Amino acid sequence: MPSDAAGAVEAVAETALARFHYARAGSGPPVLLLPGAGGWRFTFQDLIPVLSRHHTVYALDPPGQGSTEILDRSLCVGTDGVARLIGDFLEAVGVARTAIVGHSWGGGFALRFAELHPDAVTRLALIAPGGLDVEDAWEFRLARLPVVGELVLHRLLRPSVRHMLIKSFAHRDRVPEGRIDDLVRTMRSSRLDDVLRVERSVSWAATERDLHLVRAPVLLLWGDRDRYFPASLTKRFAARLPQAEAHIVSGGGHSLHDDCPEETGGLLIRFLAGTTADSTGPDR
Repeated sequence: MPSDAAGAVEAVAETALARFHYARAGSGPPVLLLPGAGGWRFTFQDLIPVLSRHHTVYALDPPGQGSTEILDRSLCVGTDGVARLIGDFLEAVGVARTAIVGHSWGGGFALRFAELHPDAVTRLALIAPGGLDVEDAWEFRLARLPVVGELVLHRLLRPSVRHMLIKSFAHRDRVPEGRIDDLVRTMRSSRLDDVLRVERSVSWAATERDLHLVRAPVLLLWGDRDRYFPASLTKRFAARLPQAEAHIVSGGGHSLHDDCPEETGGLLIRFLAGTTADSTGPDR
């Protein structure tokens, strides 16, 4: 993890299923950070110092991403398989109950974990999450194609990463150009076959079907200029998650925690502390 993720210490937790790479920072009630597909733990490098003032933060490379390696090659790495691995990680680091902040696909995996293990999740903060049975952006559909996905990851990696990172921002001047090289370097040193295994195995149909199983308080955060998942999906989530507090952030893109860091960080801190907003609902 880059050195500016103040105070974060990198660590490894190995189980029979996976060798998990993560960063830990701060003290207090635990919060697990799950980045989106292709994001990995250092995409939270600016959020970690903010949350670690009040929490013990675990920023995880999800299974099939970053430096985390799936050891059990027989394991199905679809949505339920990734949720199982999240539970495996939490058990390995001794966390029985935790709040989770999930971005994009990380939000979808957080939702599935909360559905399957409702007693293990205290609060659920979702930033432009996956989890609905809708068509993915064309970039992700392309990666699922035989041969084409391998070509993108092995031959066109840097331009692909740059395109997807820029697309996730509404404010072009806030794109962390240095992170592109970090991402490419990490991907080239990781198991790219695991990236494709997860990408090609995930389906959100069961996650949307089982949204009623989520018991934890939920915060939905979305940017109104998101070019991956439209902000209108907030209403579809809110209809199935009546306990959800929803905020649409004006001028925010898909990587809302980087694009609008002050507003996003403030909303997350308040929510994780259990403070109720003055106004809630998908229109705000």
